[in-house]
Amino acid sequence: MDDQARRDGINDADATGMVAGEELITEAQTLLPLLRPQLPSEDLHKALPPEHGEHATIDQLHGEIHSAQPNRDAIESHVGRLRALPEVEAIIANWWDDPRVQRFVANLNQIGL
Repeated sequence: MDDQARRDGINDADATGMVAGEELITEAQTLLPLLRPQLPSEDLHKALPPEHGEHATIDQLHGEIHSAQPNRDAIESHVGRLRALPEVEAIIANWWDDPRVQRFVANLNQIGL
């Protein structure tokens, strides 16, 4: 029996969906570094006055997205803080509403990071 036939047999026998679920988790973990959304950090920083205290939030959001284990709650918290600022609300809302960003956040929840 070749490997593909064996794999097909396992998939056919897996009525629980566990094998398929494990494949999705593995795929998400493998592709996560490649699929990180690019935060428009430069645009966000430019939109705020130089002395504004929320420059740190922009940097924290960027750091969280690119950390080894991004935290969904932390990302959402940073986004919420930035959306409350009229100077950057449109920039962050357009970025956050992008389907690629939403997929990234959903993947964090799915794979349990």
